[in-house]
Amino acid sequence: MDWDARYVVSRSLTLEVSPAGKLVLAGSLSRVPQVMELDALPVLLGFAASATPREVFTRLQQDWEIEEAGFGEVVEAMSAQQFLTPLQGDGTVAESPALTDRGFGSARLHFTMLKDLIRVLSYRSAIERHAQGKTVVEIGCGTGVLSLFAARAGARRVIAIEESKIAEVATRMFAANACSDVIDLRVANSRNVELDEPADLIIHEILGVDPFEENLLPVLEDARRRLLRPGGRLLPYRLEVCCMGIEVEEAQGADAERMLAEAREFPGVYGLDFEPFLAAFEETVRRSVPGRNWIGGKARFEPKILSEELRFLDLDFRSDDLNLTRQTSTLPLRIVREGTLGGVVLFFRAHLDEHSQLTTSPLAPPTHWGWDIRTFSKRVPVSPGAEVSVKIEHGQQSGVQGLSVDLA
Repeated sequence: MDWDARYVVSRSLTLEVSPAGKLVLAGSLSRVPQVMELDALPVLLGFAASATPREVFTRLQQDWEIEEAGFGEVVEAMSAQQFLTPLQGDGTVAESPALTDRGFGSARLHFTMLKDLIRVLSYRSAIERHAQGKTVVEIGCGTGVLSLFAARAGARRVIAIEESKIAEVATRMFAANACSDVIDLRVANSRNVELDEPADLIIHEILGVDPFEENLLPVLEDARRRLLRPGGRLLPYRLEVCCMGIEVEEAQGADAERMLAEAREFPGVYGLDFEPFLAAFEETVRRSVPGRNWIGGKARFEPKILSEELRFLDLDFRSDDLNLTRQTSTLPLRIVREGTLGGVVLFFRAHLDEHSQLTTSPLAPPTHWGWDIRTFSKRVPVSPGAEVSVKIEHGQQSGVQGLSVDLA
């Protein structure tokens, strides 16, 4: 470890207290959240403002008994997990050598996205309409294809931002397509990047199957505040999030019943009285939570749709409040077909610009996102004209945002 290198706590870092009372830190979607022991917390806090390990160690020594070797190991681990951001001499972010090939660092995952012609060509068309002569930023550039589209569309300058190991592929892609002189690759999380000039256009494709599971909202809130010039364009600029009620083959409760039946066999297997355990276990299992399934690789959506479309969010990224943490709403799902309502299919419409959009609607041609199925904790028979109340919550767990849906 370089004791005189300068670090600062990553702006992308999230801290949560787990149900077990542990402090859980997450700094990147491409890395597994980590449990931090409380005795390491003062080390992290020492880098709240930019500092060197030597400076932090000296300060901590004044109040704590701390060993140099152990301190160094903690700092190296935090840097490797991207909890700490390395800085250059002028205070700007240095490229992190601790890149990961997990998650979005995997070329295999990007193959799936690149094979999605609807996604890629829709973005290309919108980029060609808006990039010419502009300073363009792409957040989460992956293999760099969208940044290349911007460069070829005549962008004056492109800043491509990527925090995972796939950035190495992007570098080679820019060179292979003779665009290295136009595209400036920043290997960092976008929330840790500083620009010498604001962008005219910010391109982002950080939409998950659950549209929020790649932390879209906090990333865009930061980007529009720090990286985008006043009046600049976000692409996509608007997001609608919707659902439709569907039939599912089996309710979540069926799994609960199977587990309870298996637990009731314990007394005979072990020759012990399990009544205290069974009472506690049954109470836990009865509080079943809605499930989640993914359907992909299909030419059409096969589950029976029972309701009208329910649009429960319509966000304008240019102006709306994007802080939706722990927001809950209860809304009516209007039934149009007879059946047994067992869940919903979640989907989005991402408006790239005023002329085009991408959607994961079950009624649209399929994309690589597939379909996000949320099964309810129980199934209910329904008839046309009925309204069923559903509870929709936008929350966060282990640094990752997302939606949950169940019967109200």
